Amino acid sequence: NSSRTDKFLLVLDLPLVLKNLQDDVIQSSYKADQVQYTAFGSPVPEISVPSIVLPYGGQSAKATSGARAPYPPLDVLFVVDNGYQNYWILNVWLNQLNDQYNSTSNMSINGGGQGKDIQLINPVSNFNSSFTTFGLDEYDKPIISFTYSNAFITKLSRISYSHQEPHLMVCTATFDYNQLQTQLLKDVNISSC
Repeated sequence: NSSRTDKFLLVLDLPLVLKNLQDDVIQSSYKADQVQYTAFGSPVPEISVPSIVLPYGGQSAKATSGARAPYPPLDVLFVVDNGYQNYWILNVWLNQLNDQYNSTSNMSINGGGQGKDIQLINPVSNFNSSFTTFGLDEYDKPIISFTYSNAFITKLSRISYSHQEPHLMVCTATFDYNQLQTQLLKDVNISSC
């Protein structure tokens, strides 16, 4: 398994708040349900089921807790396209969570007084999404997938580029999420591992 800078493909399902959102900057709405990113680095988190210590007979024994620790935030390093559109979509998503101009969120509630139920106009689930990173082999075929559910963006890094060096522009997006499912997509020769 040779190391390359474009070893992963990230496929992002747009959150409900972005689907068909009219964007005044690009003078269009987001019509696609999914956006693809060329990702590299380590877009796979640490996964752990920690142990616990059980006192027994004057000593201590370790046993599995049987519970997954909360997943750490995931930093995904991706290539920014020439039109900055893949960066812009993530920026718009981040602005839905907290607007850059007036520091408010588009998550809002209605009611909640005099015995009335609180209604979520834009529930939190509308701002969450799922995405999958695919590990690619040397022929760019997906061999493993990591699917992140109930995910939301928390940060966009600076865009790294230089006019003096002919490198691709890159940026890091940070996501939090609640579930992770891993799936091997094809037979792998175990003897070569």
